[in-house]
Amino acid sequence: MSYENHVIYPVVVEKAEDGGIGMYFPDFPGTAILSSSISDGIKRAKEMLANLVLEKEEQGQALPEPSEPASIELLDSSDRIVFVDVYMPPYRDEAANKAVTKNCTLPRWLRDAGEAAGLNFSQLLQASIKEALGITTRGNHQ
Repeated sequence: MSYENHVIYPVVVEKAEDGGIGMYFPDFPGTAILSSSISDGIKRAKEMLANLVLEKEEQGQALPEPSEPASIELLDSSDRIVFVDVYMPPYRDEAANKAVTKNCTLPRWLRDAGEAAGLNFSQLLQASIKEALGITTRGNHQ
């Protein structure tokens, strides 16, 4: 499945009772952003949208079609629709390079000897896997 590098979705902006704003993506049920300002809200919306897209991609699911503004029901006359645009490659790169935990087992005596020598097990494991795969640079991966 191929995914777009640019994603653009509408977000509904509502006035909150405390004077701030609430935002949600009609195409992603259950989303909610609370913010004190529109600029902070848009930043949060961009992050949320990037994470929603990455989650769909990881699960191999298609992204929903963005709603047309005329089809979005606004509950109050002060509600507005704005569009959030996210360029996905930097978010994908960040997700691909995010550290993940992988358990491995080794004999206790080897663990004890490694700890006594002050070895960094994570670095050693990464270096060994890269060597086994013939990876010489960070960007040289599939």
